[in-house]
Amino acid sequence: MTISLIFILNATLISTIMCLADRINHHISLLHKRSFCLHCGHMLLWYDTIPIISVIMLKGKCRYCQQYFGCHIAIFECLGTIISTLLFSNPPLWITGLFLLFFSLEDWHDKSIHAYLLIPWLVYLIIHVHDKQHLLMTFSILSISLWLVFIRRAMGSGDIPVLLNLALINDLNGFALTLFVTSILALIYLTIKRTHELPFVPFLFIGWLIVILSQKAIILISG
Repeated sequence: MTISLIFILNATLISTIMCLADRINHHISLLHKRSFCLHCGHMLLWYDTIPIISVIMLKGKCRYCQQYFGCHIAIFECLGTIISTLLFSNPPLWITGLFLLFFSLEDWHDKSIHAYLLIPWLVYLIIHVHDKQHLLMTFSILSISLWLVFIRRAMGSGDIPVLLNLALINDLNGFALTLFVTSILALIYLTIKRTHELPFVPFLFIGWLIVILSQKAIILISG
């Protein structure tokens, strides 16, 4: 019963985060009371907005105008729900994952994020992380990031709070592995797309998830 409630909670959160990111990316007010079809503008009823299930039942189409919006939404909602459910037992990882999902959707669409939303969470983590290793690593990451942003112009300023967040919730090895996996994924993307720019946060998010879930799998297998 508890697992089912946690799953439903995470499904609702993931669906809400995707909806909020979609509204921001399409410059739609967050104060709009109800969800609606972006193509025909028809207000959606409650059974049109059930996470995962509604998209599958509608086959990725609007019930009212039959415009196809994609079954990939159900896939993303399902994967996001499963992963966030796995992270739920560790609140810092869980909350960080929800933030990074939102920022990844933003960054992928506009190559910019509302990074200031992370500031209260960063303050909380700094207050509750007292060991010298984390604080020293965080200061080092901040210094390097500021250099990359303002001197080398090689990174966006919005990436700094995300990197600081990952530095505070990971140990040195975990953070280094995250950057390593992220770099490989980013290099593959740049090679395939033949471009010199990319939205960094989505790759950082995926790299971090790969490391975190791999660590959990190793602990489960060895235990």
